[in-house]
Amino acid sequence: MNKESSFFTRFAVITAVLLLAVNILLGTILTNQSAKALQSQIRARMLDVSNSAAALLDGDELERLTAEDVDTEEYQRALSVLRAFQENVDLSYIYGIRDMGDGTFTFTIDPAVDDPGEFGEEIEYTDALYRASIGIAGVDEIAYEDRWGRFYSAYSPVFDSQGQIAGMVGVDFDAEWYENQIKRHRNTVFIISVLSLSIGAFIVFLITGRIRKRFVELNTEVKNLTGDMKELSRELRRASGRHMEDEEDDHVDADNKDSGDKDSYDVVGDLNHMVRDLREEMRKYITDAHALAYTDTLTNTGNRTAYFDKVDQINRQMQKDVSKLSIAVLDINGLKKVNDEQGHEQGDKLIIDAADSLSTVFGANHVYRIGGDEFVVVLEEASMDSVNERFAALDQKIMELNRTREIPLAISKGAATYHKDEDKEFNDIFRRADKEMYTDKANYYATHGDRRRR
Repeated sequence: MNKESSFFTRFAVITAVLLLAVNILLGTILTNQSAKALQSQIRARMLDVSNSAAALLDGDELERLTAEDVDTEEYQRALSVLRAFQENVDLSYIYGIRDMGDGTFTFTIDPAVDDPGEFGEEIEYTDALYRASIGIAGVDEIAYEDRWGRFYSAYSPVFDSQGQIAGMVGVDFDAEWYENQIKRHRNTVFIISVLSLSIGAFIVFLITGRIRKRFVELNTEVKNLTGDMKELSRELRRASGRHMEDEEDDHVDADNKDSGDKDSYDVVGDLNHMVRDLREEMRKYITDAHALAYTDTLTNTGNRTAYFDKVDQINRQMQKDVSKLSIAVLDINGLKKVNDEQGHEQGDKLIIDAADSLSTVFGANHVYRIGGDEFVVVLEEASMDSVNERFAALDQKIMELNRTREIPLAISKGAATYHKDEDKEFNDIFRRADKEMYTDKANYYATHGDRRRR
């Protein structure tokens, strides 16, 4: 029995080490995966801001502006667009940029109240800025520093009526804020992983210690098989969690050697059962990790990672054959104002109600939250008539919801459908839907000035 006891001890130790190693690996994967997902969401939101501002500027007017045009209607119009973003969006600076053609870039319009960049003043060069100058919107991979501070910036090109690049829009986000978001998220996931690992290690220690104790007791009891064997069986069932059949008691009444071998086998079998249970638990952890990576935790809709996977899937389908495809872009009106005046808890309730309404009308598996207040709905095999019907149902749903809400919910929306001869990729459709949404938003604020984000 000593040999079997030694084998059991080695088996228990190997199982514990394996469990801890898997937990460490799983914790590392969860930490890195969730940090990358958050970083992707932040960068995408930065690009949303710069792309939105660039889309609202008139490239023909922007290209003609000079330092002497500060009092002209064209200059003030462009300034008011950038100032609206400066005042209503959580960013450090937003400004117009001109490519001087010699590898340098200068300020055009800067709505900053304190120490704005002068028209023609040179801007710090970055790779993302250069890419924007050739028509590719991007975000800085590393922070840069200038006289205003240290930033990560997003840059988007502004096109004129001929489709030529007339300038760029730059949006600065404080580097310390950006890095702290990632660091704080990574630390949180790491701490949770460490706690989970510690609890798991403690549970493993208790379980293996208890089973080991029962195994030693079994070695003693096997030498003195008496009428208390049923009591020992009950102790084993309590220790292992197994439910032995009544007929197994008959085998216990065999000779001492056979009894010892049988009971030893049962204990090891129970340990194997425990390992299988733990593996099932690990599968649950992996399922949770997948949900963390692909589900928006606030709204239970798809997150940006799930959205980009869907975009990739549709782009592959469009290379083969797509009969129908419609995309809707929706944005909550006045969310920043609610966050500032009512608190983020009320803002979150607004987001949740919006997501619930969209999920009810379009189906949760079609809805993706791609920004703080922005959603995209992807409807395969759906025509524009079908989308418009659902928009009407959404309006009715929101009207009913607002009867019970203190803070009314309002959603700007736009949609576009796939045109085989025009659309080569998903973003071709998305841009039309996004433009429709911003037109709808402008119309909304034109009639609801009191709800404008400030």
